[in-house]
This record gives sequence, C-alpha cells and structure tokens, in this order.
Amino acid sequence: MLCAISTGQVHAEIRPVRDVQKALADQGFDAGTPDGIWGSKSVAALKGFQRAHRLAPSGVVTQDSLKALFPSSNTDAQPAALPADVVAVPIVPLVDPKPKVLSSEPVSLSPQVS
Repeated sequence: MLCAISTGQVHAEIRPVRDVQKALADQGFDAGTPDGIWGSKSVAALKGFQRAHRLAPSGVVTQDSLKALFPSSNTDAQPAALPADVVAVPIVPLVDPKPKVLSSEPVSLSPQVS
C-alpha cells in the first residue's frame, strides 16, 4: 500500500510496493519476497539502491528513486490523480504499544519453585 506526501514536484508517479520490491530485486538488491509489505529488507534494499545511484539513502521511496528504478516509464509518466506536489511512500502500520488484557486474573512472571 502507498500513500502520498508533498515534495513540491509537478507530477508524481505512484507504484505499488510489490512493483518496487520486484524492481529492486531485478537490479540486484534483495528486498525479500515481493509481498507488498514494506519491511526492513525492503528498506535496506532501497537504501543500497539509493547509495548506488547517488541518492540520499533514506529508505523512503522518492520520485528520484522511482525514476532510477523505472527509467523506461519516465518518458511515459502520466500525472497522478493526486495534488500536483506528491510522491509515493509506504504506509507503516502502527502497532498498539499497550496490548489488550485478555484476563483480569493475576499472572506470576517469576518461575514457580516446587
């Protein structure tokens, strides 16, 4: 899944995470299984790709990263159906830092001595 953030650019290209993962793998950067989930392997692969292409190694999919990953689509790029100053970046799911309590029974975390 992708979301958009402002960068001041005129047109933005939006790519699914799976396409970015496949493109990284095709160019020799191991992003893990192209599953559409932007995890630590995807971030590390993108940082390596960005370094190799003299881009800031942020691990965030920027328009410059997309242009380098998909050079053949740059000439055919159509404006995205979004505001004019956006780029695609992965959405990072939020994790609830306080898990729900399933029981009100007291639980001992220390080992039981017999």
